[in-house]
Amino acid sequence: MNAPAMLKALLAATALAGLPLAASAAGDAAAPDQNLRIQHHVMSIGKDGVQRESRYADLMFRRAGSVWVERELPPALRDDHDQEAREGKVHIGHAHADNTAAPLWVRRDAAGKVQVGMVLRQQRKLIEVDAANYGNVGYNGSWANAYWLVDPASLARMKAVGTAGKGVQRYELPQGENTLRIDWDVAGRYARKIEQRNAHGTSLNVMTASAIAAPKTLPWQKIDAYERGEYSDLLD
Repeated sequence: MNAPAMLKALLAATALAGLPLAASAAGDAAAPDQNLRIQHHVMSIGKDGVQRESRYADLMFRRAGSVWVERELPPALRDDHDQEAREGKVHIGHAHADNTAAPLWVRRDAAGKVQVGMVLRQQRKLIEVDAANYGNVGYNGSWANAYWLVDPASLARMKAVGTAGKGVQRYELPQGENTLRIDWDVAGRYARKIEQRNAHGTSLNVMTASAIAAPKTLPWQKIDAYERGEYSDLLD
């Protein structure tokens, strides 16, 4: 199991069966708006002694019932994506396909129904993604993890470390050779930092969220005129 998968598994293992109000549809409306830059750092040292690392960042915009997550691409890669889109190469299964970095717009209504949309800007399309294909677009199927960056229900299964300082409460959960630490922003109601590391120092997975300025126009307000499509439309 790779490091990101291990972190997801550990987070899932801490989740309670029942969600408190904070993670319910009613709790969504009470959550403050957030505009975040989320940095990821994954490091592992294999049995061959080779250290492997990956780093990337996402932009995340949260409003009641909506969360938008978009990969922050270097200019050179952004140009490549635009070029492929202009040439009509965005097809799942195509040799040039790469939709893993496409923006995702995840919504939940008052009844708790979740909709996942993948945004193809160059084609001006919003692709509705069915649950069977969530993994293909980088959505792990957890509204709570997308909206709060960690399911608030999982914090109740972790040990609070000391008292909250500077607006952050740290939680910790040892599990075998791994330790999971979460810094929870008490007022902002999101995970500022999630860190999982093993006791040998050969595995590290860190997510760090930092506040950024709010956009003048929310990204989903720019796609009202986009054509709607289904995920199956992208299949070869």
